[in-house]
Amino acid sequence: MRPLVLCAVVCACAWTSLAICFSGNDGTSKQKQEETGMTGKEGVISLPAPRLTSDCSVEQALRQRRSVRSYRAEPLGMSELSQLLWAAYGVTKEMPRPEFLRGGLRTAPSAGALYPLEIYAIVGDVTGVAPGIYRYQSAGHVLERVSSGDRRQDLAQAAWGQSFIAKAPVALVYTAVFSRTTGKYGQRGRDRYVCMDLGHSAENVYLEAEALGLGTCAVGAFNDEAVKAVLGVKGEEEPLYIMPVGRK
Repeated sequence: MRPLVLCAVVCACAWTSLAICFSGNDGTSKQKQEETGMTGKEGVISLPAPRLTSDCSVEQALRQRRSVRSYRAEPLGMSELSQLLWAAYGVTKEMPRPEFLRGGLRTAPSAGALYPLEIYAIVGDVTGVAPGIYRYQSAGHVLERVSSGDRRQDLAQAAWGQSFIAKAPVALVYTAVFSRTTGKYGQRGRDRYVCMDLGHSAENVYLEAEALGLGTCAVGAFNDEAVKAVLGVKGEEEPLYIMPVGRK
């Protein structure tokens, strides 16, 4: 074989090997991403798409719903957390405009479609999601990690020692950015409309939990500043509700 031909063959083999190597790495990375739900953006978890049908009718869920303060020592699945968050504040009609919609219309009604609520998931025992505090982003249906580590006990202490909060695999915490609503509706927005929005969304969580065979309880007794410290929120964002969720 001539030297030039031999050189070309060697180079071609080398490039083929490199291509296979890089292709394998990409495939492994993609598989890992699918297993963990992590996206290319650090600290962001893509949640499974919510299912839109179930074996539990709205009427059944309404009839059976109760506040539940005792939970089995079993983890929740990522798909269950996804379903709960989507029911609470998920986007049901994508709309890039107007910008204040921040993604589109949602599962819960809101005065002026201003959506003043934020929802945090304090994760302790959810399969596929590391313990930590996550903010739910309705647009994109993703979790954005705020901090790492199991903070359920801290949250329970902030709620005047209500220990059942620490025993739930996950707790959803609602906060409100009141200016989103008061900018249009003034003081009436703060006194009434934001609380109405909270009630709509929280009832969705109750009903979805029942449909999943889970239990929850809305908690309003807590030290506001202590809860804000656990979440790491500042400024005008104020906590409104804690909803621990677990298996009945």
